[in-house]
Amino acid sequence: MINTAYFPGCSASSLAREYDSSARLVCSRLGVNLQEVTDWNCCGSTAAHSIDHGLTMGLNSRNLAAVLQMGCEQVVTPCSGCFNRLKSARYELENSAALRRQVEGLLEVSFEKLPAVSHLLQFFVEKIGIDDIADKVSRPLRGLKLAAYYGCLITRPAKVAAFDDPEQPVSMDRILQSLGAETVKWAHKAECCGGPFAASEPGIVIDLGGQVLEGARQAGAEAIVVACPMCQANLDTRQRQIEVERNTTYNLPVIYFTQLIALAYGHSIRQTDMKRLLVSPIPLLKGKGLA
Repeated sequence: MINTAYFPGCSASSLAREYDSSARLVCSRLGVNLQEVTDWNCCGSTAAHSIDHGLTMGLNSRNLAAVLQMGCEQVVTPCSGCFNRLKSARYELENSAALRRQVEGLLEVSFEKLPAVSHLLQFFVEKIGIDDIADKVSRPLRGLKLAAYYGCLITRPAKVAAFDDPEQPVSMDRILQSLGAETVKWAHKAECCGGPFAASEPGIVIDLGGQVLEGARQAGAEAIVVACPMCQANLDTRQRQIEVERNTTYNLPVIYFTQLIALAYGHSIRQTDMKRLLVSPIPLLKGKGLA
């Protein structure tokens, strides 16, 4: 059994409940005990640091301190935005003694030792291993042609994330291939989807999201696989608008990688919460004999 602190993030109880539930389901099968961080607070998302650096440092340093208070040496999060903010705060605390002293005084804590921060995808690859993930497959995802979409935050900035290749990551591809699926080669796997502009500048999301969808379609993908709640929401909820804007039809389900692992482990459509996705993957999965 592997024990780790778990930072679900704000989306886990709302728009990305299927991500959280499938992550917990898969971790249980892999022998990972997720201990939710006690009294965690919002990370400030990707916008807070551009408005108030002190605020985002305070928010995320408090979460890191909570991890230490639990007696944990590492924290895992499924959200790319949370990963970016937590890992960035850790990086700054580790590399600036003056800032660390300032934050320690503000929060009345000690950061003599900082917890490791990993995205769930990184944790699976580095702490579990592809072979162990593949060993538990009972329903291979043969026949599925998938586009692994990492977005722009899991691997960037490279010196902070310290995970995979910032331009051509392969970790999710390797996991999907170990489940029996085929992954396509395409140029948009680490491009931005428009991020948090969904409400303030939807045109940006429609433009950038459209480029991602078009890239996946041209590569021959039948679905897009994600590891970020914001990417999933932008590509799924905006897909119909993008289709109208581009005068085309994509009908590309946008599925969390944890949902597909759970499916490959023999769990049902209901257990993996596939019905919560707006562009339904169920017809595709039934057509492949996977539902």
